[in-house]
Amino acid sequence: MMRVEKSFRNLLYGSLSQMSSSLISFTVRFVLIRTLGVEAVSLNGLFTEVIAMLSLAEMGVGTAIVYNLYVPLMEQDEKRLAALMNLFKTAYRLIALAIFSIGLFILPFVHLLVNGMEIDLGYLRLIYLLFLIQAASSYLFSYKASLLNADQKNYVVSRYSMLLRIGFGGVSIVFLLLTRNYIVYLLLQIAATLSINLAVSGFADRQYPFLKRKERLNAGERKKIFVNIRHLFIEVLSGKITNSTDNILISTLVGTLHIGSYSCYTMIIHALQSLLLQIHHATTGSIGNLVVEGDNSHTEIILRRLTFITYCPAILAAVGIYTVSTPFIRLLYGERYLLPMPVVFVCVVNFLIYLIKNPLWSIARVSGLFAENKNISLLGDSFNLLVSVILGKRLGILGILLGTNCTLLVQHGLKTRLLFRKFLHIADLAYIRLFMKELLTGLLCLLAAQAVCMALPVVNVYLQILCYGVCSELIAIGINYLLFHATPEFRYMVELGRKAIKRR
Repeated sequence: MMRVEKSFRNLLYGSLSQMSSSLISFTVRFVLIRTLGVEAVSLNGLFTEVIAMLSLAEMGVGTAIVYNLYVPLMEQDEKRLAALMNLFKTAYRLIALAIFSIGLFILPFVHLLVNGMEIDLGYLRLIYLLFLIQAASSYLFSYKASLLNADQKNYVVSRYSMLLRIGFGGVSIVFLLLTRNYIVYLLLQIAATLSINLAVSGFADRQYPFLKRKERLNAGERKKIFVNIRHLFIEVLSGKITNSTDNILISTLVGTLHIGSYSCYTMIIHALQSLLLQIHHATTGSIGNLVVEGDNSHTEIILRRLTFITYCPAILAAVGIYTVSTPFIRLLYGERYLLPMPVVFVCVVNFLIYLIKNPLWSIARVSGLFAENKNISLLGDSFNLLVSVILGKRLGILGILLGTNCTLLVQHGLKTRLLFRKFLHIADLAYIRLFMKELLTGLLCLLAAQAVCMALPVVNVYLQILCYGVCSELIAIGINYLLFHATPEFRYMVELGRKAIKRR
């Protein structure tokens, strides 16, 4: 099966999985707010990010797994694959133990992260402990999903995830309505995580019988892998600091209850972000396979094509979020959960940058430039914390999000320079020109869509959602067609669409 066909298959299953997961998440979040209130939603958002920071113990092992699997998969070297997977199994078990141990050390101090909210200390620690158990247990079997992803079979992971999350989501809703008990809800989330990982693990065992072999890498190979992991740790740390500290900073600098309002918007943003990231996940294995072949000029062309293919749905989603999210949240949860429009604007810009940078970052991850990426990550993280704390004290949530915005741009610029100069060894002007054109066009679309929507004489909230959504999408489509229709990336995307339609 060709790389494009495998990517389409992964994209289809990944999108279906993410859409169903997002739908059930919206429903569960709605029931959670209606039954338990803003306090439960705020704690949910806070501890999700605390646990994400604890997952730094993963240290980039997941990326190292995928990077080292591409060549033996292409060569069908089962002995080496078995040896690598045995090494990663041991590593992930140690990771689970490390996360749980570090989490237990933090347990007595977890109340210090809560600001402006009265809650029983024992209950707070129990909630945190359940989040910790879910995080640690998720690493016991999940390493096998990396083999499926590297082998361009992540549609299997998507399929199991979709079916089990729908099932457990429905059960969670029933239990929330009947018991109004947050602890029962968290126990069900733990059961869902374990069930998905066990199902994927069982499929991998059947698909790859060599996983049962007791092969081992020699000391030199193990040392090389762990050197890469050490460098990757800094990059993983960077991603966590950039993407998983906003709620913690909001809680400590602004107030824990403000996370409730912010999470209503991020629920929408993360749902669409996860859906659109299926393009990235669907092509990860193909990108690794492409890079292994070593045709740098072709890799650069594919990078620009993937960047544009990622941008097109991303900007449509971005204008929809910006114009529709406020009336949607007003309808669903009420006025108390609304954020100022400048805050929503920065959220959406971060969403857009985060998505369109992914093709470049995917190639950077399989380029082998782990040590160089480490330095970029350190610089970006220092900048992020400095700007977020300084602006957060002055501007609140807006300042914290501006720090994230600046960091994404700084890191992307440095990674572009590194990848083109040290790996592809070709000029980066065409890619930079495309990225900047996409970003500036995206900002134009957001401002134009909001201006037109605010001028519409619509009062009814249902009509606002409908009219704002339709108008913003038409404006974005029109502006992007005018500015991009003559580009080779646009023509490639249209041709790809035609071929997909003919297959059907």
